[in-house]
Amino acid sequence: MKEYDLVVVGAGHAGCEAALAAARLGVATALVTINLSEIGKMPCNPAIGGPGKSQLVREIDALGGEMGRLTDLSMLNIRLLNTSKGKAMQVRRAQADREFYTHLWKNLLERTEGLDLIEGMVEELHTSNGAISGVTLREGLELRAEAVILATGTFLNGRVLIGELTYPAGRSGEPPSIGLTTALRAYGLAMGRLKTGTPPRVNRRSIDVSGLVRQETHPTPLSFSFWHESIALANDHPVYVTHTNEETHRIIQDNLDLTPNFNGLIQSAGPRNCPSLEAKIVKFPERSSHKVFLEPEGKETAETYLQGIYTAFPPDIQERIVRSIAGLERAQIERYGYDIEYDYIDPTQLTLSLEVKRIPGLFLAGQVNGTTGYEEAAGQGLIAGINAARRITGKDPLILTRGEAFIGVMIDDLVTKGVREPYRMLPSRAEHRISLREGNADLRLAGIGYSIGLLSRERYEQAFTRAQAIERLLNELKTRRIGPQDSLNRVLIASGTAPLSENGASLYELICRPSVRLADLLPLDRVPADVASEAEIECKYAGYLVRQEREIARLKRLEKLVIPAEIDYASLSNLSVGGRELLSRVRPRTLDQASRIPGVSHADLSILAIGLRR
Repeated sequence: MKEYDLVVVGAGHAGCEAALAAARLGVATALVTINLSEIGKMPCNPAIGGPGKSQLVREIDALGGEMGRLTDLSMLNIRLLNTSKGKAMQVRRAQADREFYTHLWKNLLERTEGLDLIEGMVEELHTSNGAISGVTLREGLELRAEAVILATGTFLNGRVLIGELTYPAGRSGEPPSIGLTTALRAYGLAMGRLKTGTPPRVNRRSIDVSGLVRQETHPTPLSFSFWHESIALANDHPVYVTHTNEETHRIIQDNLDLTPNFNGLIQSAGPRNCPSLEAKIVKFPERSSHKVFLEPEGKETAETYLQGIYTAFPPDIQERIVRSIAGLERAQIERYGYDIEYDYIDPTQLTLSLEVKRIPGLFLAGQVNGTTGYEEAAGQGLIAGINAARRITGKDPLILTRGEAFIGVMIDDLVTKGVREPYRMLPSRAEHRISLREGNADLRLAGIGYSIGLLSRERYEQAFTRAQAIERLLNELKTRRIGPQDSLNRVLIASGTAPLSENGASLYELICRPSVRLADLLPLDRVPADVASEAEIECKYAGYLVRQEREIARLKRLEKLVIPAEIDYASLSNLSVGGRELLSRVRPRTLDQASRIPGVSHADLSILAIGLRR
């Protein structure tokens, strides 16, 4: 037997961030994983970021997490997406060296004071007086702890499916966790089944890229972490783009009875925004082609990831599908695609701190909560690690609201609405996405990271200094006015916008014009690029931002209407039967959260508000 303050189960992206955060907050932590060589593994695409996900990574970084920094150290290629949209909507996405990223995580965790790594499989949970008290490993070792975080990914009762073949696995080549699933069910937790998939990988030397579109790394330095200087990457590891075609689609249509996605072997829901190739062909029969991205897996490997060909056809059909695509006619598949089905726990059984309501001290993070994606897992892991540590040390939990962070939106969605399919963080889920940009995550959250003890004073002051520089630049733009005789008037005319009238205008007012850029009005060699970019966004989106700030202020007022944890909804006689059942199951923390529970009517909310006032 060993004693710790906290045990973290699983060393994927959720478990790594959780264990690291807790240990850094002074909590004696054990991280248990089936295979220490697979810490921080990217079992699907070797990429970090993208719409919705980039915001999560930068928020993790701003709070004191590590995903952004380790991505920067291991990335092969980085691009800016949504460049046809306004600056507030642009996000970054990087290809990472899969093996080096894993190496960085393992090395960091091994060097962290107060953190022990243990290879083993957790099979039992222990409670004392209704609260968690520890775990027992398959190998017989008992770990006692005041808190436990489950970050089990796809391992709970997992099974791999390829064609008509199925076999138990947490991931390809790794065993599933059966005992822990049994233990969780024994505690009466509501559970369900979800599925996800991965595409084939091919050897790079067997690809003909001569006729393919080449996506090169961004020409100027870009990074995810706010805390170090960005560097420009060598253009040695591009992504290539090809397409499926009518022959590809014919092969798929003729063999649908051979894939578990259509032959009845899989009944559970997969991610809607990342469907299998066969599902896309069936759902969109009018489409003659779909994009396929050929993504490098690392500097020391020839494996190439076929983004867009998520499939579970048997190997011979996968060969035919891949070789029907331009550039892949002679492709040699090194790993075949497969689907994996696994258990998850209904996240409406959690509080906003990610603690299980009926088992104090037990926290859940990542795919076990019904999410999909490395970034979603890491964000939950960071919050679970922080809150487990704060519970152990007698502090109130950290709750990020929907108006503060994409992480807050994600967790609120999970615990308030639950999931029916793997949850992916999308910008459209965030009502205040213009305010919650990837570029201002440090300005929004560094103060929180510093106040809870996870972000260093040096990094907090770095964010504070940037905020001051942005404010100074905005003040300069608002106070400096120009008239019709100013030389800048010629710039306005050249940009296709109206010249100045006799009253003139401030530079701030001019930048609000769609066709005018900050660089047109001021020399920016004296202004850091990240300061200029944020100031320009503040000008361009001023109207939207003011409205969102008002809405966020309204939400904060509603969030102050706290619902007592012990409230008896049955005593509110005028509540509808459905509303009473939903409120009792979710047990929202505030009236604001109650308003987002699907099925709770406005009438029920009014009755609840009256009850709270009484």
